[in-house]
Amino acid sequence: MTSEQTSATLRQLIADNQNKAAAELLYGWFEGKSASRQDAALALLNRIKALDSQVLGGLIAQADADLERNRITKALLELGKQLDETGEADMPEPAPESKAWIYGVIVILLAGMVYLAFDKRGSSTAPPETFNLQVHVHGPGGEADLITAGKIKLLLGTYHSPIQDVNSNGQAVFTEIPGKYLAEPVQLVPMDRYKVTAQSARSAQESRNLTFTLTPIPDTTLIRGMVYLPGPGNRPAAGATLDFNGGQATALTDEKGRFQMAVPLAAGKTAPLMIEYQGKNRYHRDLTVSTGTLFQLTLNP
Repeated sequence: MTSEQTSATLRQLIADNQNKAAAELLYGWFEGKSASRQDAALALLNRIKALDSQVLGGLIAQADADLERNRITKALLELGKQLDETGEADMPEPAPESKAWIYGVIVILLAGMVYLAFDKRGSSTAPPETFNLQVHVHGPGGEADLITAGKIKLLLGTYHSPIQDVNSNGQAVFTEIPGKYLAEPVQLVPMDRYKVTAQSARSAQESRNLTFTLTPIPDTTLIRGMVYLPGPGNRPAAGATLDFNGGQATALTDEKGRFQMAVPLAAGKTAPLMIEYQGKNRYHRDLTVSTGTLFQLTLNP
């Protein structure tokens, strides 16, 4: 590449704001031609890298960065005029002493102080290893309208509590909940024919004593049962999907083939149940719903 071609490429790189590539071009051009000019190109390259690092770390104001970038551009253009020179170089203007590093140190110190302050404050309110939650449930008539029977569970983020019985005082206690779920939103899941319509606090961090208002779901029956694989031995069908009455209720069997689901029909009503297992429809019959029956269902071969 001739000096004219190199000069044209250099100007184009500078016009495209590619100062680093321009400095590298000059460094390579002067290799073996002028050691002092090659040193000057290397110095500019180092200034460019230092500026990029300061900008990336937020250690330099935008106005100062633009000023330094303009100085570097001017120095690149001046050095580019010396492509055919071999004597001592006219050294580019040195970078003025910058106070950016001082600002950077101050910023780092302040950030460290803020971090330590928050760390100390956070350590004083660190969540416990485990915690308990007491739950009260009542009907739409208010606290006097106690719900004194049934089963409930809690969801706190990804945590699913064990199912608890509601006692005669309309209460249930959930113990040894992992502390990391303290601030997670709490959801109550009634296992019977109720839906939650209100709750007294959003999370256990707000209150360890939560009250939930439940409203009965009309014409809903909770059914339970087991699903078995065909053949002898009553082997459980784990992971089978139950679809009741065209999607009105669905359930998935556990590792022991057990299921339970609330279906939107009154006890004694009949509707079709389909069971899918390993991607195939393996059961499709009418089922008469009942809360007192533990259904024993065997898949078709």
